[in-house]
Amino acid sequence: MSTKQQQIEFRRLVRRQSGVVSLDQAAAAGVSRQSVARKVAEKAWFPVGPRVYQVGEHEETPRSRIVGALLSLGPDATLVGPSAAWWWGLRDDPPARPTVAVPPERRPRPRDDVDVLRRRIADAERTRVSGIAVTTRALTVLDAAAALGLDEGARVADRALQRGAVTVDSLRAAHRRTSGRRGAPVGAELIALADDGARSWAERELHRRMVAGGLTGWRANTGIALPGFGRAVADVAFEEQKVIVEVDGWAFHRDLRAFLRDGPRQSALAAAGWVVLRTHWYELRGAPEAFLDRLRRTLRTRS
Repeated sequence: MSTKQQQIEFRRLVRRQSGVVSLDQAAAAGVSRQSVARKVAEKAWFPVGPRVYQVGEHEETPRSRIVGALLSLGPDATLVGPSAAWWWGLRDDPPARPTVAVPPERRPRPRDDVDVLRRRIADAERTRVSGIAVTTRALTVLDAAAALGLDEGARVADRALQRGAVTVDSLRAAHRRTSGRRGAPVGAELIALADDGARSWAERELHRRMVAGGLTGWRANTGIALPGFGRAVADVAFEEQKVIVEVDGWAFHRDLRAFLRDGPRQSALAAAGWVVLRTHWYELRGAPEAFLDRLRRTLRTRS
């Protein structure tokens, strides 16, 4: 390869890596150590890790920090947990410090810019996305739940399921393959919720909250005859006030149910004088009283 072609390929590599390059990559492209030292002295390149540099014409970003962490920790390093979820596009907020796993036999020096875990990632659970090694989507979801807790982990799983990035079966298979990892019990609970268990939990929690809050006059799973539509089943019905509460699990389940039934059914309910309120797993986990207050206000206006 000619020197000019080497330079072109090197610039492409730097762009692909968000402006970050390792000393070894520079050497492979024909950039000598002396040239690197000169670029650093001239503040054209900036050290961002051991033997890793940010090229000055490229802005530092969360992506560049992650690439720098992976390059500095070597080819057996893998992006994991919430950091991997962000890299996959399953979280909105980039990590303040990326979390990277290295094999247990390695003992890298502690660093302020990256959280290093000594953990072996099997080849089957490791892939490359945009040039870096990252856990597969299914394991990423499980690891994110273990690190973030069930509520935030559920949001990651829900987004992944909605987008078709994972399936319940792929989560279950990854959980079986990695059952000895830290946080595995959270993963098992997450899978149970993903398998429509979130809706079952939300229904039970709603019933418990309504009883504890002194709400009466309701029935669960009530059949309602609707002219021109047929029979509809309400999750919870206050027949005297003609108020229905629909309970969803995650958005993944709600979207499927909505596709199958909600449009014509909701129109028929409205035509028959019913008011429909919706709640879901996230609300009943995080702000159940806010929903109960909304329900009470609606019941008062309909009495």
